[in-house]
Amino acid sequence: MKKPYPDAEQVPSLWFPLVKKFYQAHYPSGKPNKADPIWVIKDNGIILCAVRLKRIADNQLLTSMVTEPNHRNLGLGSHLINDIHPALNAMPTYCFAFTHLVPFYNANHFTTIEAEMLPEELASRFRAYTAQGRELTPMRYIRS
Repeated sequence: MKKPYPDAEQVPSLWFPLVKKFYQAHYPSGKPNKADPIWVIKDNGIILCAVRLKRIADNQLLTSMVTEPNHRNLGLGSHLINDIHPALNAMPTYCFAFTHLVPFYNANHFTTIEAEMLPEELASRFRAYTAQGRELTPMRYIRS
């Protein structure tokens, strides 16, 4: 039986220019970085969904998650998060979810936490982002 979506894969450096174009087209503020692991789901060489895991001290921040518009609301983002479970479980993983996406992240093993529960390296970023007027909710990945 064929899986509904291809497996997620970590982007090799050779793919970085394509990932950068994907972000520029669908999430310009996502700003991928070669130093951070970026995971994608692609089909026939086309990136459908991507996420970046930014290491900060002894933690990581799930950031810049984006799905190609024609493939949104089909379960692709959930499939991506599920596929990278080992990477998310490797160290404490957090995200700053846009408030309207909290239900999505809750359904994918993230739980809402108080900003005071964030490690200081992440808390300072969270404060800076919310001071800019972004409506964000701090969350932590919890799945064993």
